[in-house]
Amino acid sequence: MRHVRTARMPGHQRGATLVIALLILVLIMMIGITAVSTSNTQYRLAGNLQFENSALNNAEAAVTTAENWLSSGNNARNIGFAARNQAVTPQLYPIGGAPNPLTVAEWRDSQEDLATANSLRVSDPLTGNPNASQRYFIEQMSINNRLQGSSQAVGGRVSAGCNQVNTYLITGRGISARGATKFVQSYYSVLNC
Repeated sequence: MRHVRTARMPGHQRGATLVIALLILVLIMMIGITAVSTSNTQYRLAGNLQFENSALNNAEAAVTTAENWLSSGNNARNIGFAARNQAVTPQLYPIGGAPNPLTVAEWRDSQEDLATANSLRVSDPLTGNPNASQRYFIEQMSINNRLQGSSQAVGGRVSAGCNQVNTYLITGRGISARGATKFVQSYYSVLNC
């Protein structure tokens, strides 16, 4: 008859291999948790940057709308630049009359609150609906300034060209879907002849 030998485990084994394996598993788990946490943080940062970019685009669109308004027709000579009229032109301010955009608690137009109107919402070109995330106001900075390097008399001849400009400071505010707010300011000159 054949005798089968059975392997016996020593009675005083300490399990060092098991402890080392558990430590390695815990270490790998900690590295995984750190990687997931870092990935979530980077995802949130990227999302915040997108919302900030959206707010900046809205502010720039508001400034562009104001520049287009100033350059068309006689808008740059609007009576609102001489005397403030919040009911009719809440977005126009005479020289030295505009508020600091950072201290304005809320930007409103005359359709929202006639008593505190201080800006104008930009209308959507497709629907015509006002867009509350794009607003602007315009302050007149100077009147009838001569253009740099220009003169009425050129070589003994009178220049037929216009060399007088009015300068304006346009402040645009943009808000994103999650409330990020950006301000853009632009100096804009319009011929005054």
